[in-house]
Amino acid sequence: MTTNSGTIFVLYHRGLRTGGPEALHQLVDMLRELGQDAFLVPHPHTARNPRVEQYNIYDAPEAPEIVDAPGNTVVFPETYVFEMSKVKHARRMCWWLSIDNSLTFMAERMWHRNQAGLLKKAREAAFPYARMWKNRVNPESLRKDRDVVHLVQSSYAWAFIATRLDVVPSLISDYTPTDEFQGTTALQRNRNMVTYNPAKGGHIIEAVKAQCPPSLEWRPIVGMTRAEVVETLQGCGVYLDLGHHPGKDRMPREATLSGALTVVARRGSGAFYADVPIPWEHKITPGDEEVATAVGMLPRLIENFDVEVAKQDTYRATILNERSRFKREVEDVFVNGRLGKDAYDYL
Repeated sequence: MTTNSGTIFVLYHRGLRTGGPEALHQLVDMLRELGQDAFLVPHPHTARNPRVEQYNIYDAPEAPEIVDAPGNTVVFPETYVFEMSKVKHARRMCWWLSIDNSLTFMAERMWHRNQAGLLKKAREAAFPYARMWKNRVNPESLRKDRDVVHLVQSSYAWAFIATRLDVVPSLISDYTPTDEFQGTTALQRNRNMVTYNPAKGGHIIEAVKAQCPPSLEWRPIVGMTRAEVVETLQGCGVYLDLGHHPGKDRMPREATLSGALTVVARRGSGAFYADVPIPWEHKITPGDEEVATAVGMLPRLIENFDVEVAKQDTYRATILNERSRFKREVEDVFVNGRLGKDAYDYL
C-alpha cells in the first residue's frame, strides 16, 4: 500500500552540475518509475539558470513552484534546509547529501569560532553563517522539529544525523551511471599515473607528491571536459582522494568502475566501509603520519597493481548494483513508508 497519495516536490539548484543536483534528478526519476507524482522545483534564485543538458537522461520534469498542501511532500536537500520553515501543510523531508558542506553544520562551526574571538577576517567571514545558525538552522532547532523526516545519502551521514539530531534517519543513497566506463582495457592504462581532484585534499596531496619517487606521474583532474575526465580515469593507475568526504563521493566510484585503484583517507564517508568498501590497507588514517603513509603506500600498491585492484572487486560489484538498491531504498521510504533503515538493511 502506498503511503503517499499526493505530489512530491524536490527543491534543487537548477543549472549546477555536481553530485547533489544529479542525485535529486535521480530521486525524481525513480519516484516516477515507481508510479509517484514527482517533480523538481528550482529554487527561485536559480530559476533562470539553464538546465544541465547531461541530466536529460533522467525523467525529472519541473514544476514551477511547491504546492504546500496536506498530502503533498517536499524534499529539501541539506543546502536548502533553511527553507523548510516556509512549508506549513505538506510533509517535509530533509535529504542530507553531505554533512561537512551543509550550511547547518558549517554555520555551527563558524559561529563557535566567531564566539571564540578569532581573527577579524575570520569573524567577518563567519558572520552571515553565524547569524543563520543562531536564528534558524542550528541543530537544536532541527532536533526539536520532530515533524521532519530525515534522509541520508551515506552511512557517515546516518551516524552523524542520528547522533546530533537524536533521530533515526532513513538511507537513500544515489547511484553511479555506468555507461561511460565500459570497455576499459589494460593496454590503455599507465599504472604509474596517479590522478586526483585538487579540491579533495589537494594541499595534502601536494606534500605527498613532493616526497614520492619520480617514477610516479601525477595528473590533476581540473579544467577537463567530461570526456577528458573519463579518459583520465580509464588511463590512470591510482585515483587518490585525501579530502574530507562530506558524503559518498562520486569520483572514487567512477575511478573504481574504470579499473583504477582507489585510495582514500579515512575522513567522513571514507572512514565507513559501508560507504567505501575497499580494504583497510587502501585507506589512509589522517594525522601526522598521513603524508608519510601515502608516500610509502603508493609505490607498493602500484608494484602489485593487479593483485591490489582485484581486492576492490567487491567495491566494483557494489557500484554496479547501486541503481537496484536505490530503487529499493526509495520504494521503502516513499511507497511503503518503511523508515529508519540503514545500509546494512540492504546487504
